[in-house]
Amino acid sequence: MPIKTQKDNTFIFELKNFEAGFSPLAHLDSLTERGVEGSASAMTNADILDGLLTQGPALTNLTGTVSELINFILDTPTANNVTYGIGATKLFKISATAVSGDSPFPHTITNCTDGESVAYLKGVIYYFYNLAASGGIGTYDGDTTFTDDYNVTLQKAPHPVATKEDLMLFGNGRYVGTFIDTGAVLDVDKLDFGTNYEVADIIFHGNYWYIAVNGGISGTNRSTGQIYLYDGGATESILADETGVGIQKIGFLYVLDGIIFVAYQDLSSTGGYNIGYILGRQIKKLASFTGGLPNFAQKTLYKHTILFVAGGSLWSFGAVSPDLPAQISQIADGGYTTVGALASPFGTPMVASTDGENYRLAYFKNYDTTTTWKSVVMPCTFGRMKGYIDEISVLTRVLGANAAGTLTIEANQTVTTSTSKTISGTGGRRFVFTGFGLGGIEDFRIAIALNGNATNPCKIRKISGKGHWVEG
Repeated sequence: MPIKTQKDNTFIFELKNFEAGFSPLAHLDSLTERGVEGSASAMTNADILDGLLTQGPALTNLTGTVSELINFILDTPTANNVTYGIGATKLFKISATAVSGDSPFPHTITNCTDGESVAYLKGVIYYFYNLAASGGIGTYDGDTTFTDDYNVTLQKAPHPVATKEDLMLFGNGRYVGTFIDTGAVLDVDKLDFGTNYEVADIIFHGNYWYIAVNGGISGTNRSTGQIYLYDGGATESILADETGVGIQKIGFLYVLDGIIFVAYQDLSSTGGYNIGYILGRQIKKLASFTGGLPNFAQKTLYKHTILFVAGGSLWSFGAVSPDLPAQISQIADGGYTTVGALASPFGTPMVASTDGENYRLAYFKNYDTTTTWKSVVMPCTFGRMKGYIDEISVLTRVLGANAAGTLTIEANQTVTTSTSKTISGTGGRRFVFTGFGLGGIEDFRIAIALNGNATNPCKIRKISGKGHWVEG
């Protein structure tokens, strides 16, 4: 608890080390009192990864025309400054700052109704998509030749894909398909998980394929999630092992530092979206988040953390240093309301989104000016006594021109709000505030809004305050 009692009828509090991220219970209670001095009960578009409270990354559109939502972007380049994405009907060629409009791109895929994923294997681009009643695989030689109907016998389903050396595994509804480049051997239903099961994601790690499968009736019904291990050679028709998450739905798998992380959803819990990792035959839950369950196309690496989509926002899980505990935070906006693919093929994250009429593909650049952060709630009653806030000081990094933020106190379960105090002034680094317009209060939290400048951020180092008790 950040608040500390003094012996002379006073109390003090300090908020620092913001890399703590969300309080462990923030996903269930936005007025939670649980947490440490840097824990947040709520935040939007805040970068706390380095321990400072900073504006999150802003988005800048790539140049070029995007005429549909891009559903998947290949997270590794196929050549210098070149990668590919797939939308509802088209294959896109993408650089770090532009979506190509040079012939033959964007390429319209014959009869495609829903692009799913892209893979690169032995110099060939493979793109997976759905048709009106089935699924297909197309190929592109990297020059001028597209073969949209390389195979059109897949299920109409999500098609996560992973590659290793000369092998490719892909989801095909209830099946896992395999492709061996040597001899071009394609088997679209190598593994069969049965009726009402669907492959959610596939990754390769430690000489095994990890296959996430969800089972259950489609719709709003509860799902059973299983993660299966399959031999790296992809020649057998039996599985090596399995790990279950129980009656929970799996979103994605991701490998970081040799650890396999899992995003999954508990439909029995409000805000029941979780990140955990595989430990033997267990899933160890690490943190929870809100907004929605990300899929296989909505994960990437950012500053040594897992960046992922949840609803219309981007979240970060992990730590930038092994000396720091893992955090979870809502770090950036996703663009328009509906967010599609997320990837970092050139090191800087890029994200696709749509509002139903307009489409964009944008990358991280500069700073967001809608950042908010709120501490956990701190009770300040003492018997018949209520708390009275006397003074709050804010320490920042040296502020550049137009860098700014505001501070308010939300008291009495946020029913009462103080007057707003402005954090601004070129060259400033210490700001002391008094006179908040509050009487005796029962509890409070500090609310910060960072909204000054897109290129000169306001970076907060510490917030501290003192108060005393009054009878009331």
